[in-house]
Amino acid sequence: MSDAVLQLPAQKPLQEGQNVSSGALPPFAGFGANDNETVSAPQQPEARMFELPAAVWRAMIACYGVFLLALLGATGGAQATFAVVIATVYVAMFFGTVRVLLSQSPPQARSVLDRQGAVLQTAFGPLARGEVYAQALIIPAAVAFLGIAIAIISAAVI
Repeated sequence: MSDAVLQLPAQKPLQEGQNVSSGALPPFAGFGANDNETVSAPQQPEARMFELPAAVWRAMIACYGVFLLALLGATGGAQATFAVVIATVYVAMFFGTVRVLLSQSPPQARSVLDRQGAVLQTAFGPLARGEVYAQALIIPAAVAFLGIAIAIISAAVI
């Protein structure tokens, strides 16, 4: 048993008709505290840096745009168009979230990769510009090629 429990004052049993809140319980110091009355420390804005050049973001958006346009061309029809429009909204939300987060942070410096020969320091070591581009764009490029492949197969079958 904890020593804190042993230090509590002995409680009298409740009398018939006595309310629990009438002093039968020991006082609780934090019960009446109002959080709105205390002054909190000022909040710091998001300070993370994305450190990717704008060209990488544009290339990612272009890849997803190619994918969605290829799907739209491959499937056609009202139902497929509706599904592609919903997918477009999700892509816009994905990139829009980044935009909103960036608008909440202090102005960011230009990416270190905008300079020729610069490297990006990562948790696993420095990466050259081409390596960063390859890692950031491999999935969007594969998705774009998938959309183009679906469009080609659809055109060959139909």
